[in-house]
Amino acid sequence: MSLGLRVMGAGIGAVAALGVVFAVPSPARADNAVAPSVLTLTVGDGESLDAATDQRTVLLICSPLALGTHPQTARACEELWAAGGDFGELKGEPMRFCPFIYKPITVAAEGIWNGISVSYHRTFPNRCVEQNTNRYVFAF
Repeated sequence: MSLGLRVMGAGIGAVAALGVVFAVPSPARADNAVAPSVLTLTVGDGESLDAATDQRTVLLICSPLALGTHPQTARACEELWAAGGDFGELKGEPMRFCPFIYKPITVAAEGIWNGISVSYHRTFPNRCVEQNTNRYVFAF
């Protein structure tokens, strides 16, 4: 391995470490309690995650700090806090008409939200319909 690649690898590791240092604090809650909120989010193309042809999984940590592998961690956490951690209460894009094309997509969340165990699974007929129900949480 060349010296240039080693230096670049060390630089990437340092930047990744700094990303954790500069993590976004979670929004203040009324009770000021800091209960853990850590979720594994999965999106799969198919009628179930077991039958998914393409599957993506990210880690979303919203408390005590907002961090993880989700590409829009802070926005996804804000969206979940606004919904009270209830995936059924998430607000998506403004309602729009979606095509009647059946290309199912399944989303899932497993973990702990505000100290309470969470397990959520839902299959949508296509990505457009799924995007009507959330903006950031499953956008990866």
